[in-house]
Amino acid sequence: MARRKQMISYGLISVFGSLKDAVLIQIILFSCWHVVSMTTYNPVFNHTPVNLTYYTGETATLRCSVSHLGPSKVIWKREDQPHPLTVGKFVYVSNPEYGIKHIPYKDEWNLIIENVQPSHAGFYECQISTKDDIKRYVQLHIIDEPGHDRRYINITGPTRATKGQSVKLTCNVSGFRRTPKHIRWFLNGTHIVNGQDHNIRIVTYQRSDVFSLFSELDIGKTNLNYGGNYLCQAHFANGLKVSKHVLLVDTINADSKPSKRADGTERPVLQRNKQHTQNTALPCSVTLWCLTMCSLVSLLRWL
Repeated sequence: MARRKQMISYGLISVFGSLKDAVLIQIILFSCWHVVSMTTYNPVFNHTPVNLTYYTGETATLRCSVSHLGPSKVIWKREDQPHPLTVGKFVYVSNPEYGIKHIPYKDEWNLIIENVQPSHAGFYECQISTKDDIKRYVQLHIIDEPGHDRRYINITGPTRATKGQSVKLTCNVSGFRRTPKHIRWFLNGTHIVNGQDHNIRIVTYQRSDVFSLFSELDIGKTNLNYGGNYLCQAHFANGLKVSKHVLLVDTINADSKPSKRADGTERPVLQRNKQHTQNTALPCSVTLWCLTMCSLVSLLRWL
């Protein structure tokens, strides 16, 4: 800084030719520089929504963005209550439903209210702690869900599969005005995490035209480990909704070729293993032999 001042002084002397004039000009310039450096901007609110609507049980986010905040603090409070809810990053109330989320790159100080109820509805005040007490009001509306449930969740897909067969199960969550953000799959009570099993792939997508959320669970090659109870779980404002689907995986190999009838058509394989086939073959043969002999005796008696 001292070297910079010295260079400016030499430059002024060379321009004005007189040390006295140069010193005078230097004083004027540095005075202006000091005034500019001490200039501060007053805090101002940036545009954020001021009229919000949530359903009972959801998490409400009341946004407040302030530029040039400086040393001031952002204070959240309810209009009908004297004490603040939050001051800066500190939550002033002991109620765990309230929280504050600071997003520096957006200059946002957002009030978070979890599990909102009709009692949370009203006007909230985002205030800047200056001598002028700059304020902005945000109105929160809460829609209380009706007592009956019109929501729909269902799993479609095959109920039986053979070993090595690929299977796709689709979970459809629809029939309501707001779709859930996530769908979780479970197999026999264990959460299926996408990517942990290379043989399972889960794809979730939303259709805004019908207000539905779909989740597809693809099994590349089934075996006994993939048989059992599949659950599709979606989180709504008033709790979890679950759909159940049972998938039976036969031990028979899908590559085995079924036998053919006399007309050339394939005969379905009903037995699960060779031991079962051997045990059931003898009684079937004896029964057919008995029926044949009985029919022959009846025919001779008739003649």
